[in-house]
Amino acid sequence: MSVESSSVEPSPPTALGSLSQMAGRLPESRTVLRYTLPSLALAGTVGMLEVLRSRFQHSHTFFPSKYPTGIWDPSIFGLTVEDVWFDSEDGTALHGWWMSHPRAKATVVFCHGNSGSIGDLVGLYPKLLRLKINLFVFDYRGYGRSAGQPSEAGLFSDVRAALDYVNGDQKIDWRNMILFGHSLGGAVATDGALHRPVAGLVVQASFTQTKDMARVVYPNLPVHVFTRNQFRSVEKVVQLTMPKLFIHGTEDGTIPFEIGERLYAAAAEPKTWYEVPRAGHNDLERHGQVCYFRRLRRFFKDCVETADQ
Repeated sequence: MSVESSSVEPSPPTALGSLSQMAGRLPESRTVLRYTLPSLALAGTVGMLEVLRSRFQHSHTFFPSKYPTGIWDPSIFGLTVEDVWFDSEDGTALHGWWMSHPRAKATVVFCHGNSGSIGDLVGLYPKLLRLKINLFVFDYRGYGRSAGQPSEAGLFSDVRAALDYVNGDQKIDWRNMILFGHSLGGAVATDGALHRPVAGLVVQASFTQTKDMARVVYPNLPVHVFTRNQFRSVEKVVQLTMPKLFIHGTEDGTIPFEIGERLYAAAAEPKTWYEVPRAGHNDLERHGQVCYFRRLRRFFKDCVETADQ
């Protein structure tokens, strides 16, 4: 009698069986987690720092105003200006105002800060013109009526183009030209003075380098490691041999007074330090009053006389 064999279907795994199989793989899982979790934590930390870096760069580097924001009719302040269009070194179209004085003793090229445009500083220009200077103010790329988007290299290119315009189109000798930079404009002007033979440099309410400012804003986080824009004025002022005037308000809440002092200390001779008591970041001429403008007039005169020797 033959017995017919029958095939037996394998039973599906029970929950207990699955757990047993998983338990067999636990050592491997622990190993994976041991190396994966720190990597994920590091990636999360880097991501957070990148967010902070982006916020810092946006709020402390470039904050332009575009036309028509600001005052674009200088005649309100009794000014007669020449609208100027010129190209930066890469062809970016830039806009500026040329203001001449019939008895000019010097020519000042002014570099504004990281915010606003030349249309926000119209009230300052008549005060500077009273010092018997020609004045050229311009907007960096991405500011005011200028085309393009701001960047560190772009701003450095723009100031060189502005200086070349004044020297070439306005026929101003380098020995008669002085760069004046406020805040971020101080870093821009410093770089311009490194590449063009100007007679003098005024650095007002400016900083040593972007990394130092990152440490001020985020003292407990290493945001300075991730700063893309450097603006290393502290490494450039030591190379500049023309007369330099450093101005800083004792109550500057944007760029600490100590950072301004460090920039001055790093600079090569000849140099002059002028601190304005009680002045903040944007009100130096108001607190300095007659003394402030007298110091500027004397410095402009000394620069031109030194360059002529």
